[in-house]
This record gives sequence, C-alpha cells and structure tokens, in this order.
Amino acid sequence: MADKSPLFGSRWWLTLALFCLVCLPPYSAHGQSGLVDFIVDNPTSSEELFPWGRGRMASLADRSGFLYRTRGFQDWLYLVDNSGNEAHIRLPDQYSRNDRAEAEYIFSDADNLWVWSGIFGSAKLRHYRLLGAGPLPDKAILVSTTAIGDANSRPAGLIPLASGGFLGVWYQFAYHADRRLELGFIYRPPAGELKVYFPLPVKGAEGNIVASRFSLAQHPADDSIWVFFKRDSYHEISAIHLSETKASLKVDWVLSDFISQRDGLHGPEGEFPYLVAAADRQRKTLRLAYQNRNTQLFYLADSTGRYLKGSCPPPEKGALEPAFFSKGAHLSLAEIAADGSLSFQTFPTYVERTRYFGFSVTDRLWLAFQPVDCSMTSFDSLQRSGKIYLSHYTGRWSKPALLGQLDESKDYYAAPLLFHAQKPEFVMRLRDNKVHHFIGD
Repeated sequence: MADKSPLFGSRWWLTLALFCLVCLPPYSAHGQSGLVDFIVDNPTSSEELFPWGRGRMASLADRSGFLYRTRGFQDWLYLVDNSGNEAHIRLPDQYSRNDRAEAEYIFSDADNLWVWSGIFGSAKLRHYRLLGAGPLPDKAILVSTTAIGDANSRPAGLIPLASGGFLGVWYQFAYHADRRLELGFIYRPPAGELKVYFPLPVKGAEGNIVASRFSLAQHPADDSIWVFFKRDSYHEISAIHLSETKASLKVDWVLSDFISQRDGLHGPEGEFPYLVAAADRQRKTLRLAYQNRNTQLFYLADSTGRYLKGSCPPPEKGALEPAFFSKGAHLSLAEIAADGSLSFQTFPTYVERTRYFGFSVTDRLWLAFQPVDCSMTSFDSLQRSGKIYLSHYTGRWSKPALLGQLDESKDYYAAPLLFHAQKPEFVMRLRDNKVHHFIGD
C-alpha cells in the first residue's frame, strides 16, 4: 500500500471499513457493489503486479491469498487476513510461463502452500513451508517439487479437504480411438505421503478433442469429493464422486453425462465453458456455475473482417477485425444434493461463452462477470479489456454494479479475475495498471 506509516503492512482499517460497510445502506461502499476496493502494492518492489492462476484464490479460516508475478517475472505470494494484516512473500524459485498456465494453489494448513501447475510435459506439485513469527508468515522455503505424469499430463484442479489432506486431478492430453479421457489423481492424506492414482478412464461420446475444464469441491453434507469436467465441443458435464477411506481414496461412481442436453437450456454450452464448483454450507449442497446452452451469436466476420451474420447490426464505420467472432451465453447455477439430485437457476445476462468469471457462495450467491453485447466489436473489448460487473442473488439478482475495466495487457497464463469461493472477494488488474482486491462482509 502507499501508506508508509508505522501501521504500514497491516490493513488496520480493513476491520473498520467492513464494520462501516454493514452500517451503510446497501451497495454504498464501491459504487453499487457493496464491496470495499483495496489496491495491492508490494512495498519492496516498484514493479507492476500481475496475478496468476486458474481463478480460485487460496484460503484458510480467516486468511486468503493469491500468487502474482512482477513485470520482471519474480513470483510472490500475497496474504491478507480478516484483521487487516497483509504480507508479500517472495517464492524462492521462479516460475516459467508454462508453469503458470492453468495453475491452482491451496493452503493445507497455516504453514504449508501447495502449487499444482505446468503443461507440455512439466506437470509439477510444489510444496512450500511458510515461516514467520508475526500474525502472518513472511518467508517461504521450497520443501519439494514432485513431477507427475508424462509429456501429455495437464494439471486440472486442486482442493484442500476437510480432513486436512488434499486432492488434485490431471488429465492426459491424448486422443484414444474409443474417445475415452484418462484421468489421474494426486492425494495426500492428513498424515502421510503423497499417493498417485492412475488411470481412471471416462468414456467419451463424440469428436477427437481432449481439451477439458475441471472444477473440484467437497460436499458439505457428507464430505464426499466431487470432480466436474467438461470436454471441449462435448455436450455434457461429467461428474466423479470420491470418498476418503482410511487415508486412501475411493472412486464411488462416474457419470459422463451428469448434466446434459436432457436438462434443456441448463445443458452446458457446447464449446468450452468455464466451471466453478463451490460448497453452499448454509444449505448443505454444492453449487456448480457454468455457461449454458442459452446462447446468442452477436457477430461473425470472415477472414477479411466482412460482416457475415449476427444478432447485432454491422458496424457503421469500417469492417470488423478479421475472423471476429462474438457469442454469449447465460450462466446456469446448479444446486446439487448429496444424493446427486439437481435443481437449477439462471443468471440471465449474456457473458462470453468461454470466459472466466468469479463465483462465491455465502448467505447469497455472488457473480463477478464480463457481459457481452453489441458494443463489443473487437477482440480487445471482448477478451482483453472488458468491463467487470458484480451481481448477487437474494431471492432476485441485484442490478449489476461496475467494478472496473480490465487492464489491456492480458496475461494469457492467468484468469482475468480471481475469487474466493466462500467469501465475496475478487481480485483483478484494472486499467489503472493496479491490482484491485474487492472485499465484502
């Protein structure tokens, strides 16, 4: 932060701000969002910061954090707690762009950080020990780096478990004639060594594409572990149900079409929707958010930029960008009981069909998203520098509130926004070239 007073390094005013937030009329802390906006600055570096990861922040009790790199490609962990203490911890090794691709990271406890990352034959699980005598640690040491799989292995998800252990998943980026997708799991019990389970084949139905998106969550009703994934160009979301039994992992069942076209417009968008699974602890259910098949084509241009079709009129001046394609989808939010029964609700705003969004579940549902409409006539406005809005659900969806406009210099190895799955916290780098950390009560 810019404040260099003796209180620097502690957001002592965070508690005051959040206390005041609940005293104010709704949506008054940041425009209409109801969140407090903090700028994240590293006091030891004058370089700009670029958060990275697949989207979900690391969290533990009253602590949350995310990884970022500086413009000079040094990698750091940022931590903040509910009392306003904050810390910037330099990681002792340096990640490559490949390492940052599709990365996920967790705290297994207050002293241990795990990072699961890498593609193209370099899938690795890194273990860091966090040290320090203050309210938050201030140093990290690398304990181990474990290579997993082979040249086709792609990390796909990592979650801490209620037992104190954790689970990670990867898939093999390899085509099989029977169209199966081969999955593997890394599992560490609360006390014990890392275990590897491979392969678990999941049958495929169509096409030769194996690229997949995953999201993992633990069910609050019975502590069962759920793995959701969607293959590119498939029409189903698959689900795997697992259990911990005596420091081991058990696969209970696999459904390749857990959510499908039989669910009507709540079937997944046919290309590459983003998936976010989160525990709804108040209702003892799981929530799964994703782009659904209620889609709309806004613009389609040929290789020269000539307008071909779409629900939006051709631009008044000039052509579109060559091969410009703009398509939106509504979001479905599935509610999943412990027995697998489903119900759905819809977020009725078009978002880009494959883009990241933020989803948090508290006493309400929170969505940070980038809408798509006829005003977006370039790849820059659609994919790099769009505006991010926030809405929440308490019987009805609130009017979307603008959080800001994304920085133009997109980092292709990170989600454009990060989120806390159980608290209204969202992190993004905005047009002012600053990292903004939005926090609600």
